[in-house]
Amino acid sequence: MATTHFGGNRIRLMMGSGYIYGVAMKFQWVFPEKTNPEAVRNLKDQFNLHTLIAQILIQRQIEQADQIRRFFNPSLDDLYDPFLIPDMDKAVERILKALRDGENILIYGDYDVDGVTSVSILYDGLFRMGGKVSFFIPSRFKEGYGVSNAGVRIARNRDVSLLITVDCGITAVQEVEYAREFGIDVIICDHHEPGEEVPKAVAVVNPKLMKSEYPFRELAGCGVAFKVLQAVTRKIGLEKTYAYKYLDLVALGTAADIVQLTDENRILVKYGLEKLQSKERPGVYALAQSSGLIDREITVSVIVFVIAPRLNAVGRISNAKKAVHLLTTDSMQQARNIARILEKENKKRKDIDEITFQSVKDIIDREIDLDSTRVIVLAHKDWHPGVIGIVASRIMEKYSRPTLLISIQDGIGKGSARSTQNFDIYRAFSKLKHLFIAFGGHRFAAGVTIKEENIPLLAREINEISEAFLEVEDMVPKLQIDAEVEFDQFNPQFFNGLKRLAPYGPSNMRPVFISRNLQLFGNAMVIGNNHLKVKFKQKAVVLDAIGYHLGEYVDVLNRPHSYINCAYVIDENTWNGQTTIQMKIKDFEVYPHGRT
Repeated sequence: MATTHFGGNRIRLMMGSGYIYGVAMKFQWVFPEKTNPEAVRNLKDQFNLHTLIAQILIQRQIEQADQIRRFFNPSLDDLYDPFLIPDMDKAVERILKALRDGENILIYGDYDVDGVTSVSILYDGLFRMGGKVSFFIPSRFKEGYGVSNAGVRIARNRDVSLLITVDCGITAVQEVEYAREFGIDVIICDHHEPGEEVPKAVAVVNPKLMKSEYPFRELAGCGVAFKVLQAVTRKIGLEKTYAYKYLDLVALGTAADIVQLTDENRILVKYGLEKLQSKERPGVYALAQSSGLIDREITVSVIVFVIAPRLNAVGRISNAKKAVHLLTTDSMQQARNIARILEKENKKRKDIDEITFQSVKDIIDREIDLDSTRVIVLAHKDWHPGVIGIVASRIMEKYSRPTLLISIQDGIGKGSARSTQNFDIYRAFSKLKHLFIAFGGHRFAAGVTIKEENIPLLAREINEISEAFLEVEDMVPKLQIDAEVEFDQFNPQFFNGLKRLAPYGPSNMRPVFISRNLQLFGNAMVIGNNHLKVKFKQKAVVLDAIGYHLGEYVDVLNRPHSYINCAYVIDENTWNGQTTIQMKIKDFEVYPHGRT
């Protein structure tokens, strides 16, 4: 059983010592069960691994020879048969009929990165097969999330006879019926949880359907779109490399949607990252250029923190169709023009984001009793609906509670929720569906539309539901520790193994290490936007370290005679063409005179 070490942002006074020492901890440290030394040794010898890498693999239940081979050597040949997804054969048959008969096809998507990449894959893929294809992404402010009657009317006005939804549609029961009234066939390609009733579409392609026998349920929306394109190309006898051209877009959408990076997603993202790194797509090259990524390796973290916010920005501030044009254009000039717009929109989004975050934080500090509130539910008429999802994520991380933020306009609230590992927000909303006009999503993220007068009742009832799932200790943020290490264990074999563990993401996070009895090498300092910069020494080894947004602890670290226990991840830092190893501080504790 895992053991825990309790923290909680506390500073202790060392009585009689003449100085303060700090336990500057943000997290509750959770240590793994001890691994069997013989099992670690066998794995290490069999695969020529560093001991720490073998230990981490076993802790993540990757210990069988065939598992490890597939994990270290993901292969496109190991992708599953797309026709195993329910209704794939029906979807492909209907798409091929539309291609043969020259029908107008509309790809209908969502305005986030997963939706934009999903649209781009099928829109561009079918267009280059000769299809008469257009696309539609609803405005967050006009039509709102998902398939709407207004969107169906747009399809009718375009004389569309086949509407294909991507990254949405699984709950669009009434809207599919509305489309049928106009003689529009609908194919739903989605990855969200289905409701009690599934729309009566020509085909519903979703690995999460109850009847699904697909081996992997956790594809992102863009993964499902890719599987559809893969199935179509196979049916008409095109080379499978045709679909592989879109792996860069699959990696973008999958990483941005924070789905599990295991099994098939690991394969798709690994090869997609390689394609992204080549920057052969004009839109990707222009985006890398405008965001300072030309000489940097594109990793999952770079997608999540640099690329995705820019692609998301237009959907949050204006209209996401610009992002589709960016990802599908063959013109480098057009790509550069759109990338500049995205850069500007993202800066505007960040400004609104920060103002909204401070507003939410002020309300929580003033009005919310955090001792009794397990789920934060707040609403305001001044909050921009385009940023409340991002702010909900930040609030959830800060207060370690599921968070729903709602923007109210004309008596109707549109909300975005983000949840913690131990609370399924979608299931909670399902129990409260009588309060919503509409809702959808999955266990970690969901959206709602609700009448303003129902919001207080929602806040009360969801907190009552949460009592069965969330204990007081769940409100303390946890940091999963993978291993305790000494600096002198870091050698080329270790770093090679660490690289092979990537790509990192949910269910395969970047390993977190702790090292004890560290000393400062020089003084800690604050740089940039309240970041802590320091060098740590253990025995004869010195490593650079950075603690983002931890500048407030600089005086604690700089006190004399202190020893530090530090929790961190290892990263490579490239600056002016030089690559060095750097600790990224997650948390630390400080004791005097080597006490641990």
